[in-house]
Amino acid sequence: MSQENVEIARGVFDNFQAGMERGDHGAWFDSAAVADDFEWIIAPPGLDGRSVWHGREGFVEFLGTWTEQFEDWSIRVERWIDAGDDRVVALTHQSAAGIGSGVPVEMKLGLVYELENGRVVQVRNYFSHAEALEAAG
Repeated sequence: MSQENVEIARGVFDNFQAGMERGDHGAWFDSAAVADDFEWIIAPPGLDGRSVWHGREGFVEFLGTWTEQFEDWSIRVERWIDAGDDRVVALTHQSAAGIGSGVPVEMKLGLVYELENGRVVQVRNYFSHAEALEAAG
């Protein structure tokens, strides 16, 4: 089941990327592989005083807040890891340029996908690969 979970998470991420290319930041929620009660969680310190966003609308709001100071924002997964117990880790690389300044920004973040019954129910966003790997065990 664990390799299957990696493939589910990868497919959800691929749907997200395709949606971003079309300008539909919530497109991945159109997949049956994302739970209706999905949660996006940022490990402390949070963003604008929040740490949890719910469902499609919440995620789109989060992404808008996360990327509003940047242009040419992109994200790619450098590595997928089966973490067992229905968890999958995505080690990501994000890049962008500051709006107005054009200053390049590079970040390596970790995402821990939680799955239940073949559906992504939660993604936790960590501010480093090491934090995500530690959280996933």
